[in-house]
Amino acid sequence: MLRIVYNVTKALDRTRPVIDTSGYVHVVTDIYDVHDYDQNPETFKARYQPLVTGGEVFVNRKGREKYQGQPYFVSEYGGIWWNPGQKDDIGWGYGERPKSKEEFLERYEKLTTALLDNPGICAFCYTQLTDVEQEVNGLYTYDRKPKFDPEIIRRINSRKAAIEK
Repeated sequence: MLRIVYNVTKALDRTRPVIDTSGYVHVVTDIYDVHDYDQNPETFKARYQPLVTGGEVFVNRKGREKYQGQPYFVSEYGGIWWNPGQKDDIGWGYGERPKSKEEFLERYEKLTTALLDNPGICAFCYTQLTDVEQEVNGLYTYDRKPKFDPEIIRRINSRKAAIEK
């Protein structure tokens, strides 16, 4: 079915890049994307080194798909659990909760820098912009209030990426 949707899309518009199934098993895709919620900046960075140095590239489902040199997109990363006012067990995020805003921002910056510094990564997307229902890993609250100074996030995200140099 994915191959059919891909082929129909290409028949309608050959210029449109297509991602067949984001973060799952790729069948036929113009952009290879992965989801990665590793909270350890060192292991996170190391996972993407083969894009620079060669070797086996991280894929969503090892043994079920193969990376074939497409532009490489980390379409979901981060998901850092931050909701200091949480009084129940309903909300969640990925990994161990940071103990302070400073710890959150340090982790966010290190994870983001690992992607920005890798010339083999064409794009990335943090999960997520806002808290949604039970997921409390947004940069903004459910009611769209910033959890952190937006200028700090802008500074981290806006420097030139290695792929742009």
